[in-house]
Amino acid sequence: MGSAFALACAFFWAFAVILFKKAGENFSPIALNIYKSVVAMVLIGLTMLVMGIPFFPNVALRVWWVLVLSGLFGITLADIFYFSALNRLGAGMVAVVECLYLPCVLGFSYVLLGERMGFLGIIGSGLVLCAILVGAVPLKNLKSGAIRKSSNLSGLCAGFLAMMFMALGIVIAKDVLDQADVFWATFIRVTAGVLGLVPIVLCHPERMRFAQELKFSKAWLNAFPATVSGNYIALLLWVAGMKYTTASRAGVLNQMSTIFLFILATVWLKEKMTAQRLAAILLAIAGAYLVIFNF
Repeated sequence: MGSAFALACAFFWAFAVILFKKAGENFSPIALNIYKSVVAMVLIGLTMLVMGIPFFPNVALRVWWVLVLSGLFGITLADIFYFSALNRLGAGMVAVVECLYLPCVLGFSYVLLGERMGFLGIIGSGLVLCAILVGAVPLKNLKSGAIRKSSNLSGLCAGFLAMMFMALGIVIAKDVLDQADVFWATFIRVTAGVLGLVPIVLCHPERMRFAQELKFSKAWLNAFPATVSGNYIALLLWVAGMKYTTASRAGVLNQMSTIFLFILATVWLKEKMTAQRLAAILLAIAGAYLVIFNF
């Protein structure tokens, strides 16, 4: 069940990335983070009310502060850096940078949770990582060195920090998810992420520009469906995947979002399905199979 949640998360996040890229043309990274975090918090809160899930459950204080810290790392910091990288590098290069998420999750899972992978699990993880690199990096760019020339150093650094904080935020939450409802845990993480943005925005020299960007406009039409897909549905599935399987396995399957992005771009954006991308998809499917059934 945890593997299914992790794969579903990857699909909905891939769908959201396409929409977030378009929304990023009208929002700065911080403004977009404020918008999608507040909308996600409201949607999750309304869902909890409908389902009768308590906002103040009887759980240990440690569960609260770990989830709050998880939200600050995985939402406040990670998303600011992620949207900054997306604006600077574009969706294609960000797909390459996202490869760092998997080794970060595996590393933090090993150090903080003591998780170990079997031999076939290691092979499967490697296949998924290779698939993303094969699909995301055009061969002509590898030959010409165009990636090195066109890459923005600050964008690459932002992408690395985004993946590191994203991985750290979800791995530290893994230890307390067994004691928490998925909706409540996600709500606390998102709320902490929103509150963490407050001092950043108030102290930022461009805070008035953020206020202007957040006024109702047509840009909301692009950002809202992206938020529903990426920060409501995918976020809930992300936490559920971590709760019901190991952090290492969930991390590998979450990385499939890049492969889903290739497929969606072909179906929805009518991009050409190249032999290179097809090979990447087949490699990723083989890797995901090994991870799910032989981890």
